[in-house]
Amino acid sequence: MLITDRPDWKLRLKIDDCALPEKLKEVKIIRETYNDKGELTNESTYQFFMTKKELISLSSAMLLG
Repeated sequence: MLITDRPDWKLRLKIDDCALPEKLKEVKIIRETYNDKGELTNESTYQFFMTKKELISLSSAMLLG
């Protein structure tokens, strides 16, 4: 899912099911920066493993906070 798409940077969110333990989700937040030519200059990935309950708590905190 593309969250922010600007000429100089992008922010993406990717959520996948984990094989084991089955109740976990792999959550990746990917930040990309680009130069004035549109070339990728830097990429940072933040990876978390969370349960559905934790994801709901996180999203609630983001929306209500």
